[in-house]
Amino acid sequence: MAMRLHPLALAIALTASLAANAQTAPSESAPAEASAPAEPTLATLETVVVTGIQPGPGLWQIRKGEHTLWVMATLSPLPKRMEWEPRELDALVARADRVLTSPGVGVNADVGFFGGLRLLPSALRARNNPEDKTLAEVLPSELYGRWQAQKAIYMGRDRGVEDRRPVFAAYALMEEALEDLDLERDNIVWDRVRRIAKRNDRPIVGVSVRIKVEDPREALREFERSSIDDVGCMEATLKRLESDTGAMVERANAWAVGDLQTLEELEFDSEIRACALALLGTDALKNRGFDDLPRRVVDEWVRVAEESLAEHATTVAVADYQVLTADDGLLAAMRAKGYTIIAPGEEPPADAVAEDQPAEASAPVEAVEPASN
Repeated sequence: MAMRLHPLALAIALTASLAANAQTAPSESAPAEASAPAEPTLATLETVVVTGIQPGPGLWQIRKGEHTLWVMATLSPLPKRMEWEPRELDALVARADRVLTSPGVGVNADVGFFGGLRLLPSALRARNNPEDKTLAEVLPSELYGRWQAQKAIYMGRDRGVEDRRPVFAAYALMEEALEDLDLERDNIVWDRVRRIAKRNDRPIVGVSVRIKVEDPREALREFERSSIDDVGCMEATLKRLESDTGAMVERANAWAVGDLQTLEELEFDSEIRACALALLGTDALKNRGFDDLPRRVVDEWVRVAEESLAEHATTVAVADYQVLTADDGLLAAMRAKGYTIIAPGEEPPADAVAEDQPAEASAPVEAVEPASN
């Protein structure tokens, strides 16, 4: 399985960060579309999204002698109305020597709040096609027809999105589709782990590749002017919506009930990779240190993981399922370095110590309320 980038926010960190968390203005109306697509019918999905209290999957173990790094795999999207009660994970986090964040990318543009407000118009313009072109003008006609069909299902007659670059239009379409499918991208795993770690005063260690943008204003201008090879991003997004929504729900359900075998069998080509690589391929990002991010993120995670295994008996980490299990992902990198890897439900080697196993009989962990949706 190829390495995936997740989430797409890793690649669009430039525009998001330079806007300094300012609220995005509502989309302006665009001229009416050249032709209206036929009214589509939303297919009835055979798979129903699970609700109620669910255990989630077990944890991977990465071992070095008596030291263990426990890894909980996240998945996106997940059922929106699920209540997650991972007692094994709760107990581990409550007594961990340290907790590692999900691997990611941090951007520092040193613009401050008011500087971000000044950059906001540029950040918003950067989402749109250069020269005021519409999707109908930048996409091949066949692909644009498919876009119209899926847009009619999930976004109705929203015309503002027609000015967007394909990568940003595709992301907006997927967000609306997930809403209709009763799924969400939110990382509920890390939200819970962070709350328990803070409540029990456990050290939290950030795992992030830091990138400093010295010229944020010029970076945005350059990005706004540049072309993006993002037709593949739109193609991958539409293909997934046309053929993968049922399996998308099945994967979410499999994660919720802890069925990793089904999750492994339901492999898929995520649109995230195609969209992220399209953005990372622009000169505005490559010239400012955003190139080769997948490898650099894995290398940084491995560095911190090795440090933790050398110095601490119990570490808990959170990582995206595909990034964790990919052929060139986190587990593969640690296995290549000689660490013992134990999958959830797998029997540990005969010489493995059992002292680090979480015990139900230990002091109870204060219940954590699931995050509200």
